[in-house]
Amino acid sequence: MKFLLTTALISLSAALAAPAFAADELNVSTGISAGGAPLAAHGVDLVSLLDSRNPVEGVANYSATVDGASYYFTSEENKTAFEADPAKYLPQHGGFCSYGVSVGKKFDGDPDQYLVHDGKLFLFLNAATRAAFQEDVPGTAKTADTQWGQIKHTAVSEL
Repeated sequence: MKFLLTTALISLSAALAAPAFAADELNVSTGISAGGAPLAAHGVDLVSLLDSRNPVEGVANYSATVDGASYYFTSEENKTAFEADPAKYLPQHGGFCSYGVSVGKKFDGDPDQYLVHDGKLFLFLNAATRAAFQEDVPGTAKTADTQWGQIKHTAVSEL
């Protein structure tokens, strides 16, 4: 009986600690980060990426959690800037590859393969998908935005 109660409490704790987003709405790692939520953006400091165009790995000491995902930063200043305006720094399309989203897929978004256009951060699976996106940035971004509305709540395994 004690085993069943313990198992039930562990299950309840896991359910209560679950991220605030539905399955596969954000591109995150498996497991829980130091911030208590799955790690997003491969741990790259998004403020450094957007402000200096330099993908630098953040550290767990400077983490912030937004919408059930943890983000790491290189400094308290970058963490504070992110917390003041997360929308400014968050990648488009949940951090998935924006080209992949434009064709109805959710591929991993690699912060080493990125593009900043009109103040928005786009991540890509690899150099080839980044190049394909760049052939028509406004058109492909618009297609990705439309597709994202249709696939945002769809699990990766269903696409």
